Amino acid sequence: MTRRGPAEEIELKLAMDGAALARLPQSALLHSLQTEAGRAKKLASTYYDTADLRLKQAGMALRVRHDGTGYVQTLKAPRLDHNGQPRSDGGLQHLREFEAALEAPEPDLSRIEDPAIQAFFSESRIGRDLEPIFTTDIDRQVLPLELADSRVELAIDRGRIAANGSELPVCEAELELQRGESGKLYELAMMLHREVPFRIERASKAARGYGLYSGARPVPQKARKPALEPGMTVGEAFERQARACVWQMRANEEPVIDGTDAEGVHQMRVAIRRMRALVSAFSAAVDRDVASYLKTELRWMQRQLGPARDLDVFLADTFGPLRERLPSAESLAQLAETTENLRAEAYDDARAAVHDPRYTALLLRLELWLDTGAWQKTVGPDETDPAAQPVTPFAQAILDRRAKKFKKLGKKYDRLSESDLHELRIRGKKLRYAGEFFTGLFKKKDTKAYLDALEEIQDRLGALNDAATGQTLLDRIEARMREHGEREHDVANAAGLVQGWQVARIAQELQDFAQVWKRFGKLDPFWR
Repeated sequence: MTRRGPAEEIELKLAMDGAALARLPQSALLHSLQTEAGRAKKLASTYYDTADLRLKQAGMALRVRHDGTGYVQTLKAPRLDHNGQPRSDGGLQHLREFEAALEAPEPDLSRIEDPAIQAFFSESRIGRDLEPIFTTDIDRQVLPLELADSRVELAIDRGRIAANGSELPVCEAELELQRGESGKLYELAMMLHREVPFRIERASKAARGYGLYSGARPVPQKARKPALEPGMTVGEAFERQARACVWQMRANEEPVIDGTDAEGVHQMRVAIRRMRALVSAFSAAVDRDVASYLKTELRWMQRQLGPARDLDVFLADTFGPLRERLPSAESLAQLAETTENLRAEAYDDARAAVHDPRYTALLLRLELWLDTGAWQKTVGPDETDPAAQPVTPFAQAILDRRAKKFKKLGKKYDRLSESDLHELRIRGKKLRYAGEFFTGLFKKKDTKAYLDALEEIQDRLGALNDAATGQTLLDRIEARMREHGEREHDVANAAGLVQGWQVARIAQELQDFAQVWKRFGKLDPFWR
């Protein structure tokens, strides 16, 4: 009776098309790193759970695999981070893995030697309710690799996942760390990416199998906002917040690709904006070249998603209410059809961006820098290292500067032009993001009241931004309507109705702004 565990599994999955996967074994890079002959396996696995998926809800996956010689039971359970969430450093998956050889294909939970897991099994009565949920059939080619002092196993997988009479193809490579530093996985992936295009696959085969079984659509994810602790350094604070931003970016890739929920594009853009704001706020500690690269690439990605988000907002916040008020306006019906077509094209562009090698390169570099600490500014022997300084005074200085700039412009709000009001909104957003980054260092009650007031200001000023964006969109929509032969009268009528609605909305929001600003002015800075 053979048992093993728990071991920690650290792996990076690379999704690619069939042609790229076929080229992978011929890679000159892999041949230079390969230490021994590769081997081929046929892996047939059955995943078990209860009908109400209690194992999945606990973040676990249980399978019994036949590898051509015998049966092996594997339970994978997440390692938790400081927030009690399953640990995932960007693309890396960190799992505890319990393995045991079996004499038969049915699972045997008694072989898992972990008191906490056994207690969970007992409380939830999982053992008696287990049943097959889905299967995987994989042809695997394994190549052992040595990279400096690290050993990595590359598995090239082709096959399928099957559940409820449906199937998903599997076409991916998997880099698993056997020995050494996890950063080597990113280094190897970056080198491979120059030869073979791929994207980082966030979902395990188990997660995809469960998705196929339940038929569930991917769910957009809001930001995790990890609280900092007063004893932290600037470097520790940056890395904790940056990992949360990366997590949110990655978590919304599938919702963007799916495209059925507008919140997916919105939340991915939020993650990108937060990462940009983080790099700006911590610029004193971030290497200049790293900051320059991230600002450029994050801005590029945000722009790829921008048209889809702008059209979503236009349809939901401007056009939707207007159409409800004027349901019989024929010109608005024509405008709606044109706008929906433009939105479909914008979503195609957003999906293409998620699959773009440039986005993959951004993720690999960002995650490597976070894993190795190479994002930090290099300092001389007689210089003070900003990343090593206490985070609380660092946070206070940033918040002081941003609040001063925001209030200086805001006190003249009733005399500001539209462009200045837009600048005020941007300054408020930077102040709010900085305040959210440093939550946990100061009193929760005061922090929440201040940030809520900032959000209310941004909501009021958002109407101006939506109107400016809406006018640009309206120009595109009008041009498309004319291209498709719509009558000039109908085009002009629809545009006039939309513009009138936007003007009325702006007037209402600006009328309410005075009270909102007055309430904000009564609040003391929570960081002092």
